Amino acid sequence: MIEVLFVRHGQPVSGVRNPELAPEGIADAERLATWLRHEHIDAIVASPLARALQTAETIAAGLDRGVDLVLEDLREWDDDISPEDYVALEDMGPDDPRLRAVIDGRFEDYVPALNLPKFRARARSAFEQIIDKYGSGRIVAVAHGGIINATIADVLEMPKTFWHNPAYTSVARLRRLDSGVTIVDCINDTAHLRGTVFA
Repeated sequence: MIEVLFVRHGQPVSGVRNPELAPEGIADAERLATWLRHEHIDAIVASPLARALQTAETIAAGLDRGVDLVLEDLREWDDDISPEDYVALEDMGPDDPRLRAVIDGRFEDYVPALNLPKFRARARSAFEQIIDKYGSGRIVAVAHGGIINATIADVLEMPKTFWHNPAYTSVARLRRLDSGVTIVDCINDTAHLRGTVFA
């Protein structure tokens, strides 16, 4: 059996291309590392985009280890649509159509120019690459909200690719059983932001 903990990156700065984490994002990634210390983590995998890679590096440092693999297919849609500066939801104006789409639950309207079948296939590929490389154990995969949406939608055979807005540094746990069946154990877990694990 293999368990993959899909972690959304921490909060990034806005107004730049391929942003790194804001101070809040670093702090939340450190909290998640503390939370994960009681679990045996066999590998840490990350998207190559700065906000995810920095989140993975922060988690890895908190676990006294390094990032084991940077996986291209875990990246978000940044390079699939017209290049533009990244703007976090928190920094969007109240009339921004992307923010309105999220508020209204029209998640797929957030990136209307994106080729959804192609994006969903890449999310599936990323998950399968992790399964094939490691085979068993517990793997942390730091990625993006869109990739996490698409991966879970694919596993659950959901018609929509984007269906929720996962919190920064939230964890979604997926297990691939030896039988080949994939189970979604939890989605959008943010317990590490609310409390502390005591040894």
